[in-house]
Amino acid sequence: MQSFEDQARSTLRDLDPDFVEKIAVGLGWGYNALYEELAADETLDDYSREEHFNRRRAECARRALASAAQQHGVPYEHRRLSCNGQTKLLVKAGRVILIHEPICSIDDHPAIADYKRELADVHGFVRQLELELGDLPNRIRDWSGCVLGVVLHGAAGPGFDRRHKSLGRTMLAVPDADYTHWVMRVDLQKIAMFGRTVPRDEPNKRPTQEDQVVVTPKRRNSSAEAETD
Repeated sequence: MQSFEDQARSTLRDLDPDFVEKIAVGLGWGYNALYEELAADETLDDYSREEHFNRRRAECARRALASAAQQHGVPYEHRRLSCNGQTKLLVKAGRVILIHEPICSIDDHPAIADYKRELADVHGFVRQLELELGDLPNRIRDWSGCVLGVVLHGAAGPGFDRRHKSLGRTMLAVPDADYTHWVMRVDLQKIAMFGRTVPRDEPNKRPTQEDQVVVTPKRRNSSAEAETD
């Protein structure tokens, strides 16, 4: 019988590497644009700029995911949470439900929320997910057989300068059913570069990534540069 990690790894093969690459590129440019906007605001000091950056970087991920989904014909929707009125983006790429989560450190544990637990608790890929998140006319109806994938993203460093505020960490993580720890984490760039064969990390070795932005990862069979929106 397959372990949950093996099932998750198999399901992640549904992700189109070009779609994943578009997310990574969009995140890189989004972080850069947010830095440029805040750096040019003379009414803010660096402490305030850092605070604004941390609060708004989630919007960079939302835009990157939605833009990539639009360009690759991947269904997505915005769900309004009845508990607090917030709107969350859900992307359904094959059997993978994608959301995003900002991180400060690669060692961060999942940021628990009730709606995330609802998404993660699929009971071995067989339970039909019915989320109490409000209703929209174009909502995605079939969540059966899906695994939750979380796009983790963070800045390269703590300081407010171009190098530190570039995109430094981009991981695709799969949480357990309680959304308390990561069952597996894969470098987003590895999926974009290696295609549908998701590389397996060495046992007992946490995933690492250099704290340097890679805005345009190499395409597998093309020398063309990644386009920006």
